[in-house]
Amino acid sequence: MIVSRLTSVVLATAVLLLSSASHAELSANVGLSSEYVRDGISQSRGNITASIGTSYHHQSGVYAGLWGTTLERKNDDTQFELSGFAGWYQPLSQRLAMNIGATRYAFHGNRDSNEQAYHEGFAKVLIDDQWVLGYRRSNDYLGSGLAKSSRELSYTIHQGTFDIEFFTAQHRYLATNSDFNFGGNSRDGYWQFRVAVERTYRHYDYRLAIERTNLGRDFDGGTHFLFGVHRYF
Repeated sequence: MIVSRLTSVVLATAVLLLSSASHAELSANVGLSSEYVRDGISQSRGNITASIGTSYHHQSGVYAGLWGTTLERKNDDTQFELSGFAGWYQPLSQRLAMNIGATRYAFHGNRDSNEQAYHEGFAKVLIDDQWVLGYRRSNDYLGSGLAKSSRELSYTIHQGTFDIEFFTAQHRYLATNSDFNFGGNSRDGYWQFRVAVERTYRHYDYRLAIERTNLGRDFDGGTHFLFGVHRYF
């Protein structure tokens, strides 16, 4: 219920504030990645994916956007993911900032894919533009009717046009059943780890990362080496 209300409030506020075009900035991006990995789990079975997105930022800190990518998930006919997001970024002091919002995920491929759509609320605290503590929650993850949460921690080193990121997260179902679990019908969570190097050069972002979880092969959650290039407009 809290996540649903947060989604409605954030989206309504975004529409209201972003209607003032003179105080907003519109951007777009296209990209190619060697693989699409979300929450440490492969969504493309090791194959190259293409993505496209657009975002709108208001001077008040409110932002919204759309992002889509091709998919090739295991045991699934889903071919495309489209996510819509909206949020509010607000500095609290010279060292602290917060970012709250919501994301709506939709999947396309067949009828079962369409029924996996869900929304997720998130809240983040940023410290010195380096540390990020985050929390995400969905009350109906992948249309399962089950709640899933994620607790995240990252540290980023900024060196000129280069960023070096160290990231970890715990992802957990708040309840499980025989269809939705992370192994053994009762395993409710797993850990994700990532180290990434990213460089921004002119209008391009280049990203090299290694992802790892403590999940088995059945979840495509082992070790993944990723490379991506994105062009921003």
